[in-house]
Amino acid sequence: MKDYEIIAEIDLDHWHTLPYGQARQWLLEQCRSVYQTQFQDHQRIVFKQTLGDFYVQNQNLGIILRNLQVALNSVDISSNFVILKSTNPNLFNELAEVKRINADKENSITGVYIDNGEWKRTILDKFPSDVNEIYEYGSVNPLKISLDELTTREQELLATSKVFCIYPWIHLNANPDGKAYPCCMTDHYYSVGNCKTNTLSEIWNSDTMKRVRTDMLTEKPLEGCRRCYEQEESGFFSGRQSANKHHGHHIKRVAETKADGNLDRFEMSYWDIRFSNLCNLKCRSCGHIYSSQWYQDQAKLAGPEWANLNRVLNFAGRDKNDMWAQLIEHIDHVEQIYFAGGEPLVMDEHYNILDELDRRGRYDVRLIYNTNFTHTQLKDRTVFEYWKKFQSVSVGASIDGSYGHGEYIRKGTDWNQVERNREEMLRVCPQVDFYVSATLSIMNALHLPDFHRDWVDRGFISAQDVNINILMDPKHFRIDIATADYKQKIKEKFEQHIEWLKPLDRLQRATVGYESAIKFMYATDNTHLIDQFWTKTKQLDQIRNENILSVIPELENLK
Repeated sequence: MKDYEIIAEIDLDHWHTLPYGQARQWLLEQCRSVYQTQFQDHQRIVFKQTLGDFYVQNQNLGIILRNLQVALNSVDISSNFVILKSTNPNLFNELAEVKRINADKENSITGVYIDNGEWKRTILDKFPSDVNEIYEYGSVNPLKISLDELTTREQELLATSKVFCIYPWIHLNANPDGKAYPCCMTDHYYSVGNCKTNTLSEIWNSDTMKRVRTDMLTEKPLEGCRRCYEQEESGFFSGRQSANKHHGHHIKRVAETKADGNLDRFEMSYWDIRFSNLCNLKCRSCGHIYSSQWYQDQAKLAGPEWANLNRVLNFAGRDKNDMWAQLIEHIDHVEQIYFAGGEPLVMDEHYNILDELDRRGRYDVRLIYNTNFTHTQLKDRTVFEYWKKFQSVSVGASIDGSYGHGEYIRKGTDWNQVERNREEMLRVCPQVDFYVSATLSIMNALHLPDFHRDWVDRGFISAQDVNINILMDPKHFRIDIATADYKQKIKEKFEQHIEWLKPLDRLQRATVGYESAIKFMYATDNTHLIDQFWTKTKQLDQIRNENILSVIPELENLK
């Protein structure tokens, strides 16, 4: 150490005196306080850690050490100028793991082992509630409470029920066409109200919404929830299970439910409001409800009568500002916001929400995105600058393939721009959780593994950072329309990919996705929809002056 000029020495043991969210913020501020635009070769920042670290079961990397690297990346301090003095006997193995998962693998923290103290490994049965990483991916256990703290009935609802979902007690979903649902996964025919004629408060205790609650509490499967049931049967971690995992700490609200399903408490702690159908793309598996860009194509497919009855741009509420006016009443209760669309990153409403949270200092609100990731700036507002401020941001990029595949399936995509956006995000806010949220369809089934591996090899994502969303509708795009021979090709491709992926996939999220897709594909024979696939595809190809086989030639074998 005598060969270095020590700029500062920061005691990481202070972490133990703070709640998790405050500890992360404290560490970030410490790194900001020692930041320099340029460090000299002989300068070093020293961190000291002697009291131990926190470890989630089956994880060998401490939470404090993990967050140290995240904070350094966020502030843009090169790890090369950092020394960690620690009594951790496993110090160098943990630093090697940090380097392996770090976005900038060229730089690494220098470890100095201090053999003069005890190291305490605190094992957590659940990860801290506002951490970005999902340590227990696939577990149904709620995050912010322990099942041991609950009654037997509450435990059954959250952990073993095949029907119960917490959403109807904390949330309403509103679509651009005005229809309201218990959640975004609900089948579109199962609306619980219409935001163009009623307020969210009125819909909260509509007859249909009350019946949803009573059916769930009596273990009666809901017809509108079939997507989650089908996903769980195939081994996917469903939206229902995710809801109970992330919001199960509100389970006490169930006791407030009246016999008819009425719930007086209306406090939306989870938001998923699709303000409009404004979008810059017209994806093959989408339509006019969620994309304004689809209007012209839909009019050509459906005819002038449809065009006369529909508008290009639709808003969820009674007018453009209605939904925001209603949501502001719930801002003190909100814990998590899911931004989707349309395309959220081109919507004023999205940035208005971030501005209001910023004004109130509500950086504890968890932000989750489903975005096509083609635009990251609206006028003078750049989303990366907002994301740097929040404690937990998770960005699921709706990318179904690269280059021609990606541009064909999600029409309007500029693939080079997508890659530039990812490069800029890694530079500005590398601590933000980013993953590819790919919609798996018959169009990209044989291509998705190639795209996945390419982005891993180029350092854009880690191997675990792909979430497989199995396409359920439109049915003629599902992978189970494939013939026996085509299914065998997909199966072989996935199994070969899994062999490479599994040792690298710490969360097993991506691995389970591919494995479950194979199971899903063989669960049903929908080959009778192949003719419909080709008819619909050729109709749209003609309108868009495209030819699917010139971009996705492997589909030639789908006959």
